[in-house]
Amino acid sequence: MARYNASIVSLANQLSGVNATTTVNGYMGYWGGSATSGFRLRRVNLGLVAGAGVPTSQQVKVGIFRQTVAPAGTGIAAAVLGQPMETWTPQTDPTAGLFAITATTIGTTGPTLAANPIKTLTFNSQNSIDAPYEFMEELVSAIGTANGFGFVNLSAQIPSSHQISIDVEIEV
Repeated sequence: MARYNASIVSLANQLSGVNATTTVNGYMGYWGGSATSGFRLRRVNLGLVAGAGVPTSQQVKVGIFRQTVAPAGTGIAAAVLGQPMETWTPQTDPTAGLFAITATTIGTTGPTLAANPIKTLTFNSQNSIDAPYEFMEELVSAIGTANGFGFVNLSAQIPSSHQISIDVEIEV
C-alpha cells in the first residue's frame, strides 16, 4: 500500500453549511479518486490559521462528506497531488488529488454530497485536531473521477482573515 499526503487552506472568512449547487457556502474542497484509483482516507489534521495575529477563539466543526459528483469550472484551484510518505512509494499519486475552493461560487457544476457527513471533527480555533482512521475505522472512496470526500465547515462563519487548514493522508 502507498500513502500520500497533501494540504490546502479554506477561503478566508469561510462561510458555513453545505453547498447549494454552485454556491459553495462551507464547502472547502475535496480529495478525488481517479479513473484508475480509489483510496482510503487515513488521517485528517485540521487547524485554524489567522492572518497577522492570534486566532479568534471559537469552536470549529468540519464535516467529511462522501462525494459522488466532483465540482467543475472556475473557482477551483489546481489539484495538489499527494506527496509520497515512504521512499518505496510510487512517486506519482494515482488519484485526482486534493482540490481547494478559491471562490464563493463554482463555475459550472457544484459537488454532490451525501445528505449527512460520514464523520464530523470538532476543535477549538486556538488548537488543532488530528484524526487517524486505521484498522476497522476505514473511510473508503471507490474508483471514479466523481468519487471522493468533501470537507465542509459546519460551524459558524470563520472570522475575517482566518482560514481552516486541512491536511489529509490517504492510502492507495
